[in-house]
Amino acid sequence: MKRNKEKYTNDAALMCAVALGRHDALNEILDRYMPVVSRVSYRILCDRHDSEGVTREVFVRVWAKASDFDGRYNLTTWMHRITCKLCCRRLRRHKIKSFFWMTTSVFETSAPSALSPEEDFITKETWEIFCRASRYLSSGQRIVFTLCDLEGLDIEEVQAVTGMASGQIENSLLAARNKIRQELQRYGKVR
Repeated sequence: MKRNKEKYTNDAALMCAVALGRHDALNEILDRYMPVVSRVSYRILCDRHDSEGVTREVFVRVWAKASDFDGRYNLTTWMHRITCKLCCRRLRRHKIKSFFWMTTSVFETSAPSALSPEEDFITKETWEIFCRASRYLSSGQRIVFTLCDLEGLDIEEVQAVTGMASGQIENSLLAARNKIRQELQRYGKVR
């Protein structure tokens, strides 16, 4: 059965409808933002199970806190902000645990998919190295690296999401890039 979607004119109207309990508006948000939230959380956390949990929690919060959306930022920024805060909380919880419990099977199940068997091997191997390298990053560095280098947001957008000053973002990004590059060099993936 085909859903009858109402087209909302702007983010504020959409969020107002969600705040009023309109399921069609929530469905529109899910359609628009589920792939983005899932991808960002996955890239920050490097774990499919954790990413799925964060993704669910983001949309529960959007539903529960829709009336808090004031329209100062666009909806994408608000969604990124919620996602990043929940990822930071999850990372703080994991910081207590050692990252050495991860096995190859964890990396294989959380690696991005590729088109051919050769690309699949390279992608999984590079993803494993990236996940190992990312454990040396602070949660802020992971978020800045993910938003800037993997998601393509500019410094101003990352500033709106994180509340960090532009200099702090640039320093975090530089440190993250250096740490990841060192780890990739260690495994012979870059020169």
